Formats: sequence, C-alpha cells, structure tokens
Amino acid sequence: MTIDIRIEKADELDARHTADLARAAFGKGGPELSAERFAWTYREGYPWATLVSAYSEGQKVGQLAGLYKTVALEGESHRAAELVDLFVAPAFRSFQGASNLYKELRRAATAEGAKLIYAYANDAASLLNKRFFKMEELTPLPARIGFSLGFTAGHGVTVLDDAAAIAALHAEFEAGGAPGGVAWSEEAFRRRISSPVFRYVCATDGDCAVLASPRLIRSVPILLICATFSRAGHRVRPGALDALLARLCRTTGRPLYLYVGWNDQIGFDRGFALPPRALGGKFIMQSNFLNSRRAQIGRFELLDVDYG
Repeated sequence: MTIDIRIEKADELDARHTADLARAAFGKGGPELSAERFAWTYREGYPWATLVSAYSEGQKVGQLAGLYKTVALEGESHRAAELVDLFVAPAFRSFQGASNLYKELRRAATAEGAKLIYAYANDAASLLNKRFFKMEELTPLPARIGFSLGFTAGHGVTVLDDAAAIAALHAEFEAGGAPGGVAWSEEAFRRRISSPVFRYVCATDGDCAVLASPRLIRSVPILLICATFSRAGHRVRPGALDALLARLCRTTGRPLYLYVGWNDQIGFDRGFALPPRALGGKFIMQSNFLNSRRAQIGRFELLDVDYG
C-alpha cells in the first residue's frame, strides 16, 4: 500500500470528503468537523497555512495542517505555527505514515520561518510533536467557569455582532500597544471571527471588551469567552467584567460561561477556577515556548487557538 504525501492547496481541497474523513477518523461529528468549517479554515479563516495530505490510489486518507501566525515577544515579531487537524483514516494509520506527514509539514514550516510551534496536547500526537518540532513544554491553560443571569446593570455597554466592527474595535484598543502574545492585524482578526459555523459577539464599555461565542460543550449550552482586550494602560474598573459578561449572557441566552487562558492586563477573575482534570485535559497546550517565555506573553486566550 503506497502512501503519497503532498501539500494540498486550498482551492484543491475537497471539503466534503475531508469532513467525511475527519468524522470517520474521530468517530464523531459536530460543526468543527463540517465541510463548511474545513473550507472556511483554509480558504478564508487562515489563508496563511500549510495543508499536508496523504493519498492512496488518488484518494485522500489523512492530513495535518499548520496555521501560521505572528507572535510578539518583547517588541519583536516572530513567526509561529499552530498544528491542527491531524487525522488519518483507520485503515491507513501507522507511525510511519504520520511521521511522513510531520516531516513534510516541518519542511514547510521551516521554509516559512516559523520557529515557535504550539498545538493542543493529546496522546496520539504528543510523541510526534516532540520528535519533529521539539515541543517539550506542556501548559495547562487556566480555566474559570461562572454563571450570570444578566441582571447586572449594563449602562454604557454596547454589543457588537458584526465581525468587521469587532475587528475595528480590537484594532483601536491595540493601537496604543498590545500585550505580548499572538498579534492580530485588523484583517486577520476579522477573518478569524467570520466562521460560518460559530457565532461571535462582543460587549464593550468603551475601555474594555469581551469577545464570546455561544457553544455546546458535551451537550451543555455554554458561552465560551474567547478573548478579552482593553485600551493600552487602562485598568479595568470594578464591576466592568460583571457588566460585560451579564450583557453577553443575556444577549446569547447562555447564563453559563467558560473562560480559558490568560490576559495579564485584565486579570479575568470572575467565576470559579477549574482544575485541569475537570476539563479532561482538553485545554493543555504543547509547545516549544509557552512556558519558557511565559513572562513575555501577556495574553494567550482561546482566540489564539483553533478551538476558540
């Protein structure tokens, strides 16, 4: 059985076949494994990406992708790659086959100048991540869960649901200086939150903002807090986060919210801290920099990973 490994261009992607392949490989469905999501990811959401695919007798049987991003550390920009969408049809799984996907992506990432690498940690890929990308660091993302009935006064709070308007607000807030971490241009931010399968809403009081997305996690309706941002040098006033969260929970009909990650400038402290085991290890990152350069990373939230 001969497996051909090659880079697949976005306009060549058969999104429906890729979705069928992913569902068979993972043994589940969901919007994150839909044809619409795959087509959007590589054609619109992350146009700077490498998609490495495995073929057998002309039929796609597996893939691995790298989404390229810019990470700002101490005022310097670095190219980074997030590894995503590794799956292989059950009949074609082998260590050698997966290794060949990794080898090809490593070549492409090196050519792109991506030296910072990260991905969700999982048992299937952990060894390959270490072997091919020297991803020795495991970082459990801090998580907090809370509940809001939306009764908190929200005077002066505006809710935005247009991706372009949200991206413009983020660009305005970041103009005075952004915390270290994944850097988003206005256009990249707009693309990132223009998903055809997930809705994004943002609440702001003019100085601070919270970006959220209503989701179903393990059949539980929940409001996923994807990012927080504020004007450079602005201290979040007491009660500001409560008002923004209340407005978002009321607007989306999701009284339960989940925040994962960190923003040192804002210091999200609402709700209750969750131990990593409570989330089944779902939000543990594997990388070659998140721990060793943590002091230089002021913000790392779900916006910065493909899940959010």
